[in-house]
Amino acid sequence: MTSDPAPRQGRARKAIGHELVRRSFLFSLSIILSTLVGVVSIPVLIGQLGDTTWARLAVLQSIAQFLAVVVGFGWGATGPSTVASLAVAERKGFFATSLLARLVILVPVLAAGTFIAALLVGVDPLVAALVSLTAVAPAAAAGWYFIGTNRPVALFLFDALPAILGQAAALVGVLIAPSLLMYASCTAAFAVLGLLASCLFVATRSADGPWKIDRTQSLRGLLRDQLPGFTATFTTSLLTTLPVVIVQVIVPASALPLFVLADRLSRYAGLVLAPILQAIQSWVPEAGREHITSRGRIAMLVACGIGAVGAIGMITCAPWVSPLLSQGAIAIPLLIAVVMGFGFAGEAISQVTGLAVLVTIGRSRELALSAGVATGSALLGVLVGTLLFGVPGALVALALTSIGLAIYRSRTALRGLAAQGS
Repeated sequence: MTSDPAPRQGRARKAIGHELVRRSFLFSLSIILSTLVGVVSIPVLIGQLGDTTWARLAVLQSIAQFLAVVVGFGWGATGPSTVASLAVAERKGFFATSLLARLVILVPVLAAGTFIAALLVGVDPLVAALVSLTAVAPAAAAGWYFIGTNRPVALFLFDALPAILGQAAALVGVLIAPSLLMYASCTAAFAVLGLLASCLFVATRSADGPWKIDRTQSLRGLLRDQLPGFTATFTTSLLTTLPVVIVQVIVPASALPLFVLADRLSRYAGLVLAPILQAIQSWVPEAGREHITSRGRIAMLVACGIGAVGAIGMITCAPWVSPLLSQGAIAIPLLIAVVMGFGFAGEAISQVTGLAVLVTIGRSRELALSAGVATGSALLGVLVGTLLFGVPGALVALALTSIGLAIYRSRTALRGLAAQGS
């Protein structure tokens, strides 16, 4: 007796047509193009600038990303879920208020960050300023607002496309005149253009309510409300900034490119997760509180699946992709690739569970606490691991931290969802 394939085909069509799948696909278009341009840039920059200069640029970019987190002040983490749950008429006012706060933060952070970055990395202050501006401008833009309001096309046009065009222009510029100043000037120009265009787009969306800054709350009160989200992203950003700085100080200059390339490949693998996270952040809360429990559990299952697939891909691809991208200058051993794979799986689960589930069920405090503890543990582990075992020790410490964070956040989320459904 043969089973009827029709029900299975119907379920397959239903799964493919699921709103979460459709939304993830739309958001992924931006990520795919950004990843391709980023991957292509590695051999070009190494070939034109040398692997040591490329590694120093990567350190500078890591510091700039840390500055971007300070400017964003948590809106990138909690903003999508918050704006998705607001009444449509209140959304533009929410963005306008946050924009004012972020612009106030941007100026002093950019000035101080430029000085510190130039001093730590040993580059021209103008280069440090431009690289920092490239990172902080999108942090003041509307990327998270487009995610929360389910506008993947706007996210691509005003967030991803300026970065892609800036990177492409920078690569052409470096081929013509190989210098960090040429590269940084091109990326900074397009980043500022993206900031201005995204804010103009939001301001002209009449369906989102009036452009009105909330005067009922002081700037200090507004930033205080953002502290849980900021703490979570701030402490997490330390994991993307300080490890490479620690490794740079401890290991010989010739060993730094191996860590930087492993870090870059892990980040590009993390971009696979980004469209899923972006879709889930708006999908989990938007159907109302009665659906949060079921949607939260689905989100966690999706994260586990992405983590498993990504880990297998990392272990399989990193050893042969690394010499290809670095023109034979850098090769990632299989054991390090295994460590990177497990680290990615932990990152996938902890990010989705934390930013899409814990925030939605009102557990931002646990999100911030777990991020703080994980960051302290990871940085101590990187310091000790690098001193004892060099680059492999640093990578193992980061992977163990990701796994531990995933376990804690998953247990907390499951308890919270159970309480939500009771």
